[in-house]
Amino acid sequence: MDRPVLAEIFSQGDEVVTGQITDTNAAWLAQRLQHLGFDILRHSTVGDRLERLVGLLREIACRADCCVCTGGLGPTVDDLTAEAVALAFERPLGLDRDALAQIGRYFDRRGYPMPATNTKQAMVPNASQRLDNLCGTAPGFTLQQGRCFFAFLPGVPAEMKAMFTQQVEPRLAARFRLRPTRLIILRTIGLGESTLQQRLEGLELPASVRLGFRAAVPENEVKFLFPPDFPVAEASALVDQASRLLGDAVVSIDGVGLPGGNLAAVIGRMLLSRSATLAAAETASAGQLAWQCRGQRWLAQSLVAGDAGRVWSLLGGDPGILPDDPVQAGPLLAERLRENSGARYALVNLGTIPHDSALAADPGPSTVTLALAGPHGTVSRQVIVAGSPDRRCSQVAALSLDDLRHALAAAPEATGKT
Repeated sequence: MDRPVLAEIFSQGDEVVTGQITDTNAAWLAQRLQHLGFDILRHSTVGDRLERLVGLLREIACRADCCVCTGGLGPTVDDLTAEAVALAFERPLGLDRDALAQIGRYFDRRGYPMPATNTKQAMVPNASQRLDNLCGTAPGFTLQQGRCFFAFLPGVPAEMKAMFTQQVEPRLAARFRLRPTRLIILRTIGLGESTLQQRLEGLELPASVRLGFRAAVPENEVKFLFPPDFPVAEASALVDQASRLLGDAVVSIDGVGLPGGNLAAVIGRMLLSRSATLAAAETASAGQLAWQCRGQRWLAQSLVAGDAGRVWSLLGGDPGILPDDPVQAGPLLAERLRENSGARYALVNLGTIPHDSALAADPGPSTVTLALAGPHGTVSRQVIVAGSPDRRCSQVAALSLDDLRHALAAAPEATGKT
């Protein structure tokens, strides 16, 4: 049996170590490398300290087959990656004139001269191969040191992702004999991790299949990781059984050949298949509902206001008619919004999220009214949410959308899988 191909991810920068920024690069790279077939050995983060960078590079060269490094390729004194590589592996830096020309053209296109400090970015270690950066000024490079193939990429996420996808992935596929695992993710809403696990207790898994859970807001994930040689039919049968055990909490399934995606993506496909649109008004979710639906052509209108009276006023309602009780006001607002916007469906959530709750010892849960108006009538319900203000807002937005998902699935015009 072939041994696993071990990969490490190495992030550089004081801002990452101290928590000033979140290392989203490492998370993204880990998913891509695992998808390719690597066994992720370790994530490491080191600040702007030359001796620590040098030490870690030497360690990685002895224990990993591949390492993708991000950050530290900029023009300033705290960008130390190339210098650390030169010291760690005794590879003197030299000027790459093609890289320098590319950096110069980057500044020319923007209409101002290249600062002299950017020349530093064209200095690469001896016997390395340049990775062109068409989105910024920092070229990357690759090299083989000991057992390890290194790829050094800039820390700017957009630049890193483009360079990894276009230039590093093809090199990895050519260099390593990779056997990709298969990851299938069931996205769920409305069930916590413990409930998800409890519902799956009757599922018999082979020892080679890994079951995992990921708690997030607004969706919780159930993850199945299948080894490379696991039969496709058996994997499909296991996932189908898990989906039945979880019931209508399953929003979508990623990795089975059908369109997956988050709750908004699923609802979008359902709306578009019916040539339908959505209007939304929110007081409780404070813009989170609009954010989750951002950029979608099926979103006909979105209103965000501080209270139900303001929404009613924006919809041209007569003053004094709207009930004070949100349970009664929600359906009226949803019907008015649907009528005014011309959308087939209208969602409304009403309530107040205490945004100073992070300062309170126990702010208590929030009660929110959700209302949905559609061609088959108007429904409403109350839900209770807790946690931080952001968590509550995100939960309310997702629960509103999930009401629409259930309504669309139950409607007579519902067709096919999403």
